[in-house]
Amino acid sequence: MSRRLLQALTGTGSVFTGDHLLRETPYRLSIWAKHDVPGDGDDRNAVGSIEGHIEIDGMSEAVVLAGAESLTLKLQDGRRLPFAILDTGGRIVGRGDLEPA
Repeated sequence: MSRRLLQALTGTGSVFTGDHLLRETPYRLSIWAKHDVPGDGDDRNAVGSIEGHIEIDGMSEAVVLAGAESLTLKLQDGRRLPFAILDTGGRIVGRGDLEPA
C-alpha cells in the first residue's frame, strides 16, 4: 500500500533547542497519513509521520544540531514540530505531532 500525502508545507522557520534559538532556516515538510486510515476527508487523526528537510550550511553546524537533545522547528504559521535530524544533509523526521500556535 502506498503512502498518502496529507499536506506539504514550505517556508522559513526557526530552529530551537529548548528555549535557545539556533537559526532561521527554510524548511520543506511532508505530512503522511497512517496506513490504516481511509481517505474520507477527516484527517485530524490520520497523521502517521512527518518528514522533511531543513537547510544546513556547513558540516560542523549539522553535527552540532544532530547532537542536540531537544530540537523544535517553529513554522511560519506559529505551529511547532519536535524533530530529529537524520543526516548531515538536513533530512528531518518529526518526533511527535505538530503543536498548535
